[in-house]
Amino acid sequence: MAIDITALYCCLDDFCKLFADWEAHRLLPSEQTRQRSGKLSRAEMLFIVVLFHLSPFKHFKAFYGYGIGQQDRACFGDLPHYDRFVSLMPRLFVPLTVLLHSLSGEPTGIYFADSTKLAVCHNRRIHRHKVFKGLAARGKTS
Repeated sequence: MAIDITALYCCLDDFCKLFADWEAHRLLPSEQTRQRSGKLSRAEMLFIVVLFHLSPFKHFKAFYGYGIGQQDRACFGDLPHYDRFVSLMPRLFVPLTVLLHSLSGEPTGIYFADSTKLAVCHNRRIHRHKVFKGLAARGKTS
């Protein structure tokens, strides 16, 4: 599946502009007006997080270090260190939630649930497994 990352970034940037207006309208005015801009804009941070979920990388540290840090470093002006970026990620929770809610479709009332079995541990280790000691049982899923 080919993804046009330029169009993705433009959509996220437009969303961040609308979100900033919405956020300023919804929040109570504060006495502190100092809002320092970081090395990356909110749209760039959202872009990195969304791009991670579209990438084949298994964990974020490898994606940030290799995928963004080496391959796509030219796309970003000045990347913060991985630890700093991870400490800034909680700021993205509300914008990502609003983005997900705005992109979701109308509720239809028809939903599907995956009912495949989830193996807790191998059958040989059932009696030594301590995490699901009182909960896990053999049998079929219901």
